Amino acid sequence: MIYLLPMIICISGTPGTGKTYLSSKFNSNVINLNDFSKRNGCTKGYDRKRKSEIVNVECLKKKLKNVDNIILEGHYAHLLKCNIVIILRTSPKILKKRLIERGYDLQKIQENLEAEALGIITQEALKMNENVYEIDTTSLDIDVIMNEIRKILNGEGGDYKAGKINYMEEILEWF
Repeated sequence: MIYLLPMIICISGTPGTGKTYLSSKFNSNVINLNDFSKRNGCTKGYDRKRKSEIVNVECLKKKLKNVDNIILEGHYAHLLKCNIVIILRTSPKILKKRLIERGYDLQKIQENLEAEALGIITQEALKMNENVYEIDTTSLDIDVIMNEIRKILNGEGGDYKAGKINYMEEILEWF
């Protein structure tokens, strides 16, 4: 069990890395940002190409302005102001299988695989927040991942500081 300290923890990552599954294991207040944005009028249209809602991040910032002691979960959580950001990362080889199982079309799968291989979410998170960590969820052993998060929240997360996970080599296999 992890109990939330008085802070905002953001769990982000490319779709399919395990954010929602992981967040369901917390004994704390968790806000799924996709659901929250829809319920609170923070969408600004629909992207037909990606088959997804377009989220208004500025609206989310306003609606979440006075929240504390919360976990924000979503693939754009890192764009919000967070005390700690935990980016879930997964090998693009495994991620591809997960996204196919979800029924994503090939273009959306490729876009997400490229973002994961290039570490786009980590790069964005580092621009917005100071305490950014990465956890490799490729094996999805939930007990190990929860233990890694405990270490991060207890100030023992040096091994998980952002920038250590690199999937660039996998891109070469695509060509």
